[in-house]
Amino acid sequence: MPYVPARDGRRNRSAANRAPAVPDRIDDLHGSSLGVLEVPHHMACGHASRRRYDLDDPVQLRHAYAQVLCEAAGCGEVEDLINPMMLRRVWRDLHLPSRVREAWETRHPSLRRTVNRTAPGPGATRTVSAGPDNRGFARRGRTQVARTGTARTPVALPGIAR
Repeated sequence: MPYVPARDGRRNRSAANRAPAVPDRIDDLHGSSLGVLEVPHHMACGHASRRRYDLDDPVQLRHAYAQVLCEAAGCGEVEDLINPMMLRRVWRDLHLPSRVREAWETRHPSLRRTVNRTAPGPGATRTVSAGPDNRGFARRGRTQVARTGTARTPVALPGIAR
């Protein structure tokens, strides 16, 4: 790896080149679970509005937590920004690099066993209706082409007006 000088003379310490910051105990995390989370500048460059996440919005919460877990320079930052209850709740929904997920699940095996809160449980069954409302990606006004041998003949789909 080539030497890249940093402002303080250290080698390049980008998130891709360093081990993920994983605290010893999840209970040591003391971030807020309400309001707005503003991540430090080195985690998300740009205007301050691009570094603020509304923790009441599940999409913004997952994005902020993934960013903190991937970009944090040390355990202190993780402890200050992440809430343990919220982390357990969204763990399965976070889009994390495999090295980050493995580091966290190795240090904290309880995360591996967390249940995905947004997906149906193991006993839940998914029902699909066979009615006219379930046409997949069919578009109105289009005809489906049925292949018979080498010739193609247009066939109108039931319930779709031309």
